[in-house]
This record gives sequence, structure tokens and C-alpha cells, in this order.
Amino acid sequence: TNLNLVATSSSDATVRVWDTSNGQLQATFSGGGSLPMTGVDMSGGLVTCCGADKTCRVWQYKTKRLIHQLAGHSQKITCVKLFPGEKNIVTGSADRSIRIWDISRHIYTQTTTFRHSSTANCSDVFVETQPVVTGHLDGGVRFWDVRSGDRVLDIPTLHEGGVTSVQWKPGSSHQVLTCGRDSFMKIIDVRTQSVVKTFRNSALRILSNNARCSFSPDAAGKYVACGGGDNGDVFVFDVATADLKKRLSSAHQSGVVGLAWGKG
Repeated sequence: TNLNLVATSSSDATVRVWDTSNGQLQATFSGGGSLPMTGVDMSGGLVTCCGADKTCRVWQYKTKRLIHQLAGHSQKITCVKLFPGEKNIVTGSADRSIRIWDISRHIYTQTTTFRHSSTANCSDVFVETQPVVTGHLDGGVRFWDVRSGDRVLDIPTLHEGGVTSVQWKPGSSHQVLTCGRDSFMKIIDVRTQSVVKTFRNSALRILSNNARCSFSPDAAGKYVACGGGDNGDVFVFDVATADLKKRLSSAHQSGVVGLAWGKG
């Protein structure tokens, strides 16, 4: 189980895996270069990371062995996400393409490509039969059919300044949490294409295109959380009321960018 492990990527060109129960470093993975690592994901015994070198790498956590180097993007890769079951990966890039990769075999294949005029900053996958959701630099959120490659839904100008994070609600096939450079978090209902909840606090400022937010991992997704880009605080909101539930002061000495809420 990976319940007590968290993976981080860094501008120091490494990926590190930590044990949250004791704070100890468990593993370090390197891309072999000096360019920053941007996105990271970990699931089912695999660790994957993408970066400014236009390559997505996949390691087996247990053996620490590099099993895939996914090459095909022409500019830096901005986000990466493993599908449930860990047989496929979705990547987004500054080349304005979103690509699906089959990593179930010894030799990987690039199966589907989505294209949009705006760079995807983030992506998420609910189940393999549901659309991939992506958040874009132009402030829009798009939904893509994995099999056909078609865009099935477009919600434009959801956030001013760009979307930095998207996440399907746990156990839900119709609600998505978003975060934007306008320092708002929103929950959208895919069925009605409308915003059903908005979260805002004057002290919460989003200052990075990679700033992440997250539902709590309980079945109902009762809370959402996001980190402050300038003060290092973490803000937790109640989904039912949209009120600030807790503010973790000085969680970091400088701005928070990445945030993942896992089961303990």
C-alpha cells in the first residue's frame, strides 16, 4: 500500500518519496538532467514525473527501476496523471497537446492525442470510462473522450488568469473542483455546466500556474484545501457551507504550490 507515502517533484530535477508516518525520505529518482521536474503522480507501485525536458518518466517504486521514458511532446510537459489501474498515463504540454500513453506493455505506445489552442496546466481522471478533465491557461476547463479523442465539453473562462488545478470529486462522476490564478476555488457540476460552490478567502492568493487544490479523501469529499502562494499557509474549507474551516498557519516558510490530500 502507498497510503503513507507522498511523492514530490522539484526544480532540483529529482523526484522524492517520503513516509508521512515518520517524515523519512524513502527514495530519490532522477531524470538524469538538470531541468526542473514539474508534475508528479504516484499510484499502484508506480511513480511518474514530467518536466521541462519534454519527457515523462515512469519508475517502479519497489525496484527503483526506470521502466518507461515517454517521448513525443515538443515542449515542456506541464502535468501528468496515472489512470486508475495504472495502465495508462495522460500528459499535458506547452506544445498545446494532451496525450494518452499505454504503459501496460514492455514497450509503451502513444494512443490518443487531444489538441487545444491553450496549454493545459493540469488534468485528472476519474475512471477509465469517464472523460479526462483538463484545466487551461486561458481559464477554461475541457473534457475529453479517451477513446475517440473528441472534446465532449468546454466550459470557457471559468477562472481569470488561468486554471491551475482540476480534480474529480471522490465517488462522483459529475462534480469537479477547480482552482485558478484569480485565487478562487470552485466546484462545477458537469451536467449543468454551472458553478455550484465558490471558495474564497482574502488571505489566500494563488501565484503559480501549478498551484494545486484537493478534496478531502473521504467518500463524501466534505472539505477542500489549497495552499497560499505567498504566506505558506494551508486553507481548509467546508464544502457544505463554503466557510473557512481551518487555516494551518506557516505550514511552509514560503508559498505553497503542490497539495495532495491522501488517506492516512
